[in-house]
Amino acid sequence: MNARRDDSGMITSANMNEAKLSITTHVLDTSRGLPADGLTVCLYKFENDKWILLKESITESNGRCADLLQDQQGNSMAGTFKLEFRVNDYFRRNAISSIYPKIEVMFDVQNPHEHYHIPLLLNPFGFTTYRGS
Repeated sequence: MNARRDDSGMITSANMNEAKLSITTHVLDTSRGLPADGLTVCLYKFENDKWILLKESITESNGRCADLLQDQQGNSMAGTFKLEFRVNDYFRRNAISSIYPKIEVMFDVQNPHEHYHIPLLLNPFGFTTYRGS
């Protein structure tokens, strides 16, 4: 197997037949101009008409969660996923008032051999997300 390390530090296969689904995120607090460290992020998959928690993680000092699908069984399947960003505790810890207790971002994985990077640009009164690289 030929392996390579992507920009988030994840090891991925150079052979598309061997590559597994990878989901990462990066949270930037645009009101402070800093990465949102210590923010709880949960990854869910929608199966059998309910959300199944796959992993709970906490952003590192650089605002990244790169371990969302490590050690997950059956993580190479397409489907609907959700990232839940529990921003309430983060804002409280930084003495910031916000209207958002949590932010949920749902997305479809169409190719389970690709990397899905879902960044969040966050501030107390708005947020933006997109598919990164």
